[in-house]
Amino acid sequence: MASRFQGLAILPLLGFAAASCISSGDQNTINNLFKSGGAGTVVQICAGTTISVTGTITFTADNQEISTSGYPTDETRAIIQPASGSDVSMLLSGYGYNGLRVKNIQFDGLRPSLGLVKDGGATIELGQNSNGIEISNIVSKNARAWSCLHLLQGGTDTPCTNVTISNNQIGPCGNEGLNSAGVSQWADGISFACRDSLIENNYVTGSTDGGIVLFGAPGTTVQGNTIVSSTTDAGFGAINMVDYLYDGSYANVLVTNNTITGEKLFNVGIAIGAYAWSFNDDASLQGPATITNNVFSGNIPFAIGVNGWTGGLTVTGNDVSNVNSPTSGYSDANSCVAPTRDLWKQSAHLAYYPTGLTGTNNLQSGFVAADGNSTNFICTAPSLPSSISYGLNELNVGVNTVLANLHNSIVTQYQGDGNIVTYNTSTGSYVPVWASGHTSSVCSSDPSACSCDFQGDGNFVTYASGKPQFVTGTQGKGQKLTFLNQSPWIEITDSAGNVVWDTTDAN
Repeated sequence: MASRFQGLAILPLLGFAAASCISSGDQNTINNLFKSGGAGTVVQICAGTTISVTGTITFTADNQEISTSGYPTDETRAIIQPASGSDVSMLLSGYGYNGLRVKNIQFDGLRPSLGLVKDGGATIELGQNSNGIEISNIVSKNARAWSCLHLLQGGTDTPCTNVTISNNQIGPCGNEGLNSAGVSQWADGISFACRDSLIENNYVTGSTDGGIVLFGAPGTTVQGNTIVSSTTDAGFGAINMVDYLYDGSYANVLVTNNTITGEKLFNVGIAIGAYAWSFNDDASLQGPATITNNVFSGNIPFAIGVNGWTGGLTVTGNDVSNVNSPTSGYSDANSCVAPTRDLWKQSAHLAYYPTGLTGTNNLQSGFVAADGNSTNFICTAPSLPSSISYGLNELNVGVNTVLANLHNSIVTQYQGDGNIVTYNTSTGSYVPVWASGHTSSVCSSDPSACSCDFQGDGNFVTYASGKPQFVTGTQGKGQKLTFLNQSPWIEITDSAGNVVWDTTDAN
């Protein structure tokens, strides 16, 4: 019986192993080669081959490599993917080994067909106490969990160092929002925590969390990358410098000559600082860091946003002339705090909070200063609809549910006290413009006892412990329930489209 692969020749004087290529097998085939070959083992998969795995391929020693025979750069690169029915999300891993190489090969998580893996690992995860990892000319796409490519630290005293990630095609990675089970669907393109490294000339497309996320990564250069958001799913950020690792140090990080394009939406192009991404970080991040000569275009409300930074920041020569304006033409800011919303209204593509930037800094002209704590530059969303409608039996929700999040800052929600309230949030505060006025202490003490329903009989009703509270009285007539971003805010129409109830009617 013919072997799946030819014998592996060990060449100890040269410090590597050579093999003819693999044309079939699974993770066990490859893992056995790494285990038996030891340091320097090169495993090559034949061009045009697809390897389906039910578990993770794992490096086992220094200077090992996985690649496609002949090192092609086109679609003939071998593919590693999960087997049908498998729940594997991490296709390749390697921790604490020097000189690992991943070259000219494709990794496809097959998320669209196999689905998301809750609490799964990144498609590729390498690093810890290691040096000299090289990842080049690969494809990593359709991650089943939180990242297409993760380089992780080994601690402040024993970090991964001297990593090169170059000329790769990364993405699409993830989807926006939560799935029907309430599980996060977002994913990074490249998640990176190694020191003194290079991320260069990669094409990252369709990331939904961060395109290139630096977890500190002191001394790392990010240059010449092209990062493009999805046309169908909004992305939070293209390049993120917002996470607290290495005691918050981003010392000597250089981000230069990258091209960032928002298709559907990038909330922020380059996010800088502990408060640029979230609300609750404990301390500012520290430089010195340099952001220079990056080019932005398309739908990006905040090309560069800064808040929560100290110790030196230079931001010069960045081109935002092709970012679309006004931001209100392609996004909404219903979820933004007032200072961030004010920047959004001004189409302030270069934005910072002066109190949130301390120490030596040099910001190019065009930066707009927030008049308050402009946290969370990822708060915007693609343009929202002016109305949203439900048919019979299509709305059945519990308390604390947003019923409609609409353009021009109009939000209607079914609150924890059982009240339906429509708010105008354009000032950053929630200003009521209409309320059903029906509340119940039961809803606060036992949320599961309350519901809001557009019933099969055409009636729009709220319940507490099975008893009707708010009732439109449209049974036998109502066919469609519509929430609007202008008065009367809510209406019910019959099969002919005639309004049979709106908020001006008594209840």
